[in-house]
Amino acid sequence: RTREQISVVADEEKKGTERTYKGAMATLVGFDRTVKAKRADALAWEDAQARMPLYDNDAVRTFEKSTATIAFGQDDVVEVDQNALVVIKPRQKTGDQDEISLALLSPDLIDRLSSKPAAEQKQALEKAAAAREVHIRTLPASAGGSGKTHVAVRSLPDKSTTVSSLSGALQIVGPKGDSVVLKEKMVTRITPQGVIVKPRELPPAPALVSPRDGASYAYLRKSPQVQMSWSTAPRAASYRIVVASDPSFRKVFADERVRTTGFSLRLQPGTYYWRVRSLDADGFEGAYSESRRLQAMYDDTPPKLTILSPAEMFVSPAPSVELRGRTEGGARVRINGRPVRVAGDGSFTQTVTLKEGVNLVTIEAADEAGNTEYGKRIITYKGAKRSNAAGLSGNR
Repeated sequence: RTREQISVVADEEKKGTERTYKGAMATLVGFDRTVKAKRADALAWEDAQARMPLYDNDAVRTFEKSTATIAFGQDDVVEVDQNALVVIKPRQKTGDQDEISLALLSPDLIDRLSSKPAAEQKQALEKAAAAREVHIRTLPASAGGSGKTHVAVRSLPDKSTTVSSLSGALQIVGPKGDSVVLKEKMVTRITPQGVIVKPRELPPAPALVSPRDGASYAYLRKSPQVQMSWSTAPRAASYRIVVASDPSFRKVFADERVRTTGFSLRLQPGTYYWRVRSLDADGFEGAYSESRRLQAMYDDTPPKLTILSPAEMFVSPAPSVELRGRTEGGARVRINGRPVRVAGDGSFTQTVTLKEGVNLVTIEAADEAGNTEYGKRIITYKGAKRSNAAGLSGNR
């Protein structure tokens, strides 16, 4: 082919790709852990791909502790929680507002059909999707909406499905045509029979307490055990804490549900991000808290230790002397085995009582990782009588 021919072919391929993406109902913008997808005309499931376009009757399935995020245009995002099955339906326009159309199914449908031929599985999935279609309509600002929506869907063990509004006000139209209005931070449940249950308020996000954002944990021999804590949230019966090695929480290191407002985790070297959400007594999940960053790092360098005064081999005229020094901020200092208060800049001052004769004063500085640095001073105190005699002889 000539360069001109190659250029023409490339342009046609680009146009074809643009046409294909233009016809997409939604985009799988992100996911965590194992997520599967199936095209409407395909017989087999495949691994999901980031930025994957989704078309009419394409399906997305999440598994234990996996999640998927689907964008319907620029303003509408649906967060699919673990163990869920979602089928994309044509996006219709109602008045001036677009609507999100989904079929919310129980994932065990796929398990029940696993022994059936692929063609029969496909037919059964399409039939089930047609009977479980849900329409999510964004409400205008005049009705309490914000123009942008963040929706969370989740399948429950009893085969019902929850729809939560984490951001924006919505109208939910169920499979039987009945509807409810979801204000921001509210949730409704769609029963296995397709009936929409009266909405309720979600528990609010807890406030993170410790460690602070950007906290660093150094260690020498054993990786650190970090205690994370947060405030009690109203209506919360338990909490879900997620720790990941990336700020988008796609590389999850820990994902646990706890009943207390704290969680302890031993970290390997690296940078981590963590966040927490509340769950009410029925397991409905509220929005996540802010995320915080922390770091665990190997450190085998002793802290710097400088003794500012007194000078080495100092002869003291008094039975006590003020010892001043400096180390790194956050280090612990002991003088003659006794702990000493260290200022934020690493400076410390301590009065040391002397005995008559030669005194060996030891100074130990230890950093957070356990590295230690030592210093010493030899200070001589001749005693009150000898000091006075020396003073009198010096006056003659």
